[in-house]
Amino acid sequence: MIYAAERHRRETNPDRKPSRAVDIFKSWWLQSFGYALAALYLAYFVIVYRAGSWIVGSTGLPIYTDFAVFWAAGMQTLHGNPAALYDSGEFMKVQAALFRPGDAFYPSWPSYPPTFLLVLAPLALLPYGSAFITWDVVSLLGCVAVVYLTVRRRAAIALALAAPFTAWNFIAAQNGFLTASLLGASLLFLDRRPVMAGAFIGCLTYKPQFGILFPVALIASHQWRAIASAGVTVALLAAGSVILFGAELWAGFPRGLAAQGELNLLADPESNWGYLQSAYGLVRSLHGPAKLAWLVQGLVTLGGAAIVWKSWRSRVRYELKAAILSAGALLATPYAFAYDMAAIVVPAAFLAADQLSRGFLQGEKTTWIVLFGAPLAVLVTLGDNAGGTTFGGTPVSLFAALVLFCVIVRRALRSSGNNSRRVPKTRVSFRDGQSGPGPEPMNTGQATDFSGLCSWIPGSRAELAPRNEGVPAFFPHPAKFR
Repeated sequence: MIYAAERHRRETNPDRKPSRAVDIFKSWWLQSFGYALAALYLAYFVIVYRAGSWIVGSTGLPIYTDFAVFWAAGMQTLHGNPAALYDSGEFMKVQAALFRPGDAFYPSWPSYPPTFLLVLAPLALLPYGSAFITWDVVSLLGCVAVVYLTVRRRAAIALALAAPFTAWNFIAAQNGFLTASLLGASLLFLDRRPVMAGAFIGCLTYKPQFGILFPVALIASHQWRAIASAGVTVALLAAGSVILFGAELWAGFPRGLAAQGELNLLADPESNWGYLQSAYGLVRSLHGPAKLAWLVQGLVTLGGAAIVWKSWRSRVRYELKAAILSAGALLATPYAFAYDMAAIVVPAAFLAADQLSRGFLQGEKTTWIVLFGAPLAVLVTLGDNAGGTTFGGTPVSLFAALVLFCVIVRRALRSSGNNSRRVPKTRVSFRDGQSGPGPEPMNTGQATDFSGLCSWIPGSRAELAPRNEGVPAFFPHPAKFR
């Protein structure tokens, strides 16, 4: 009866075209959504700036944020005694001289290696407001460039700008974009230009906790030139910091590092552990003992290292290897904050690149929507809630990284090896006229049917699905992030 009614409707209205479901994964949908959301972020930034609540106050004095610590360190490096940065009492005096007394909420310099001052010192040549915007914009451009070069789709730019973690990092001018740029660039070049990749890995040592899994991957894949290049780069950066700023900085670095570790990893059980976006921080935020937290974090780190080792020694496609390593790097460290998760664009971009060339597995589209939508909902709901729980104080960043890692590993397991059975996949359609790298030209015609799964032949080479412009990469620290 249903079929008869449908046939009658078609006969009475033959010119009526069948309705189509809206495909939000098409390029123009993704670009429209991404740029619209990024425009809303920008409008918010302008509003809070004009209200005297961001960057510079209504009195003209700089507003203390995370970037204030970077600028103060650069000023001290240029005009004072750089070694005083690793003395908590002296650093508080430096901050009090540059900002309003009582504003500083960092009791000590976060104990970055002295090589980081090679970046911060030039910024201190600029006034605070100009340095703030310059740092934000330049580091964001580097992050977006890496994402685009990985995915080779214009929609990737829009989605990188629209990511919740992008807004969170931008408002505090933290270093999540720099971490993402170096992490992504190192993996972007590792497969073909290992020496250049090694240089980026060496620069990433400004935040060494995100390089824990790199030696595992490099040794597993026999990337000896990259290892040598990274070592030479670290030596050159260290030598440059000694020549420009003195050896006293390196003498004080271990002392400052120990003080920072005690402050953030060995603090009182009632501290704000929710700001630590790691397995260790999650256990402590649930009032678990430190020993249990270290045990859980150790299992996560060792498990990630085992997966990285296995995948980088296998015949898994390089995009998936890079995605596993970059996502694992965010989970392996016990010391990460929400602004660090701006680097989640890197594994997201590599995963998207593989999906564009091989098609989606079942459920992956829904996962993208959840991975982007859940943090966005938390950001809009909480934001930088003064006196309450903020976006950076919830474990949404940790769960996003964990879910993304699991999605990548699942895909690698389903598609690893040339001799394994062929992976079922849905075909992807798009109407963007861009062409990109890949063995098949882009399909600029009508939409392809998603209804069926491809059959497979054991031992055969997987047929590539058409590339799709519209894969929403989940890209994803206001004034206070700690």
